Amino acid sequence: MDFQKTCKTVTSAFKATCDLRQIDLSVGDIQCKFVYIDGYINTLLFEDNILKPLKNIAQTDSVTLDLLNEYTMMTTPIQEIDDIQKAISLVASGEILFICDNSEVMFVYSEKKYSARAITEPPVSTVLRGPREGFVEDLKTNMFLIRRRLATPDLKFELLSAGKYTQTKIALCFIDGIADKKIVNKIKKQIDSIDIDGIIESSYIARFLEENKLSLFSQVGSSEKPDIIVGKMLEGRVAIIVDGSPSVLTLPFLIYENFQMSEDYYIKSYRASMLRFIRMFAFCFSILLPSLYVALQEHQYQLFPLKFLLSSLGSIYAIPLSATLEMLLIMAIFEILNETSVRMPRYVSMALSVVGAIVLGEAAVSAGLFSISSVIIVAVSTVGIYCVPDEINSSNILRFVFVGIAGVLGLVGVILCVVALIAYMCSINSYGTAFMSPYAPAIVHDWQDGIFKAQIEEFEERPFSLPTSNRTRQRPNHKKNKKDKT
Repeated sequence: MDFQKTCKTVTSAFKATCDLRQIDLSVGDIQCKFVYIDGYINTLLFEDNILKPLKNIAQTDSVTLDLLNEYTMMTTPIQEIDDIQKAISLVASGEILFICDNSEVMFVYSEKKYSARAITEPPVSTVLRGPREGFVEDLKTNMFLIRRRLATPDLKFELLSAGKYTQTKIALCFIDGIADKKIVNKIKKQIDSIDIDGIIESSYIARFLEENKLSLFSQVGSSEKPDIIVGKMLEGRVAIIVDGSPSVLTLPFLIYENFQMSEDYYIKSYRASMLRFIRMFAFCFSILLPSLYVALQEHQYQLFPLKFLLSSLGSIYAIPLSATLEMLLIMAIFEILNETSVRMPRYVSMALSVVGAIVLGEAAVSAGLFSISSVIIVAVSTVGIYCVPDEINSSNILRFVFVGIAGVLGLVGVILCVVALIAYMCSINSYGTAFMSPYAPAIVHDWQDGIFKAQIEEFEERPFSLPTSNRTRQRPNHKKNKKDKT
């Protein structure tokens, strides 16, 4: 390998950047060069463990891997490579390249150190009882958080990469002996086929992993909590960790996972069942309530209770807009307020939310632009959406669609929309699982952890809704007692 030509090829690849560092030194009588990106490495450890020991070598015939292992101290193995393009890629990802004269290979040291966000509780998945730590943006930290909970050699990590320029590292995580090998291989094939300039966040990967690209609902699970991811992996799912993202993806994904929370498994089953039912009710209620109100007011007003009808007529007779336009406009205003409160600075957004929701709403009602009943219905519907935070986007879209159809076709249109939506959800199939399992198709065994949750002692087998190579989760209590007596 031509030393000068190799050095020139590597450095010319980074010729326009100011953070490339080059250190020339002699190991004995052999000319060598270090090449690395400033800011990636721990300079103190690099100088003490690598640079100084090599400078102290008085004489040597050649630089070999054995020589480097003898004189330099490293916690990670030193690599040997002979591909210049791979060497350039490793330098770009933060490794230290060591090029030596009269050597057929190059050597790669790893002494990375860069700041990462501390492990804290995620802002969305807060709990009253249970683990409070969440994933961060560092891949190795996230792998450690999972490894700490699964202290078994059957836990496997497979490292992949995607993105032409970002070369984002992606860790495929699964439990060998539980996860279905076909699903693991299919996910690997999907990730390997990604051809894009860069992967910025795990949502990029999720879009490529979805088999139904135009689906309104997300078909890839996501969580920022290690205990949730580990629980799903123990059921047979595969986790996908993306470097730079605190959200870890899981596949296969079922719709009823949106109504399960980690705290459900840390409290009594009857309380967890009640909370899941409330989430399901809030999800359906928040989507249907505005459209039902519009349908009844526009077309089937005779179905209103008499007292409510008299009260409602007194508040809407002077409203200049139809019920449909009024409802759509109020929902649009609520969406604007919500989007503004998210984008504004924290303390300003709190004041803005209060002013927008109370002052503007009260002023609009007093001015006769909107009826008080419509404002209340939209407010209740908006609050109900946040009981299922993972489906906020689809819920908001469905609310607008249902209200528009209700204004044209009335109650019949709402019913037809509900039937069409359920039929559409039942038709979705991803990675060998039905999106509506275990209810469509009906898998009675899995109902124990559906909308209503059974006692943890009853979970003897893994869900039949998911493909897995090992169904046994725990040994039944009566078999344990029988064995103990013998």
